[in-house]
Amino acid sequence: MTVTTQLRVLEVVQSLEKGGRTTRFTDTVSGLRDKSVFVLPLCLSAPVDWVGIDQLTIIERKKGINWQLIFNLRNLIKANKINLVHAHCESSQLYAGLAAFTCNVKVIGTFHRSDLSRYQPNLVNKLLRFFVNQYVAVSHDRLSLLTEHLNFPKAHCHVVHGGTIVESAPTKDQIDQARKMLSIPEKQITLLSLGHLGHIKGHQDTITALATLIDNNPEVHLYIAGAGSTVEKQKIEQQITHLNLKNKVTLLEQISNAKAWLQACDIFVQPSIEEAFGLVFIEAGAQAKPVVATNVGGIKEIIIDKETGYLVTPESPNEIAKALQALIDSPEQRTLMGANAYRRVKKHFSIEAMIDSYLTIFNNKSF
Repeated sequence: MTVTTQLRVLEVVQSLEKGGRTTRFTDTVSGLRDKSVFVLPLCLSAPVDWVGIDQLTIIERKKGINWQLIFNLRNLIKANKINLVHAHCESSQLYAGLAAFTCNVKVIGTFHRSDLSRYQPNLVNKLLRFFVNQYVAVSHDRLSLLTEHLNFPKAHCHVVHGGTIVESAPTKDQIDQARKMLSIPEKQITLLSLGHLGHIKGHQDTITALATLIDNNPEVHLYIAGAGSTVEKQKIEQQITHLNLKNKVTLLEQISNAKAWLQACDIFVQPSIEEAFGLVFIEAGAQAKPVVATNVGGIKEIIIDKETGYLVTPESPNEIAKALQALIDSPEQRTLMGANAYRRVKKHFSIEAMIDSYLTIFNNKSF
């Protein structure tokens, strides 16, 4: 995609906790810069230490109506000669939209939320219809919520799937090396989940499913990587103890070596109750891993049932157990589904494809 105008883009996000939104924001900033687009990244809260974005600007949003933030954003737009604002999620879109409106600068909003309550009519979403010019959903599922629940104009709504870096599929030597580095036993069937410990990610259903499998599959071990509140972690720990799975489930907490864990695992499993897109599923596919996931939100646009993995009903441990058992029983099926997943991700879900889609919208002169 060729940049047809001298774009000067303000990329705005309200926070940068670990997760799909932060990854997409970071990849968008770096991807646009790789296309020689001027990008000023801005966060409306102080990020944690692990965030590494060059020239990241911080303007902290205070609680309540924050008029000073609008003026600060307006000054930033003018000082940097910004001619396009791209804002991620509703608070960023509202404040950046108000500031951009006073500068006669167009606004594009990307909607990431998994929480369905965020797509209900309310004052903020009504204001976004006025202050945002183009609306980007992270999946076709979320696009339907924008047009049907929020009544955003269909002609101004788009889908831009997330992307990931797609290198060569991992070799057996790379997989063996990753397993050795992570101290994973040679004959262990390794299940991996990557997601925060909140109820919406469905870890509790995976653990329940595992309890029904373990007697006949003693070689299986589940690793869950992700942060959570004290209460969320305690709930999972209590469930593990109650089901006598302390030796079969490891909580890794937040990790910085997700790629190694994805290479090392045999099956990626994450039965989310809801998911706007599910970047982690394409990351698993990029490492040629079969997936067990739920038929919700944007996941069903990534995983092809019985081809790249299994799609099950949310909150259905029995279905999860059945899908896992089928993959545990057949190394050949795991290899085939993983190879299918890799080809699909490489073809449809690269960062390059995501950036090209964004630039097509950014360069559209009709809005």
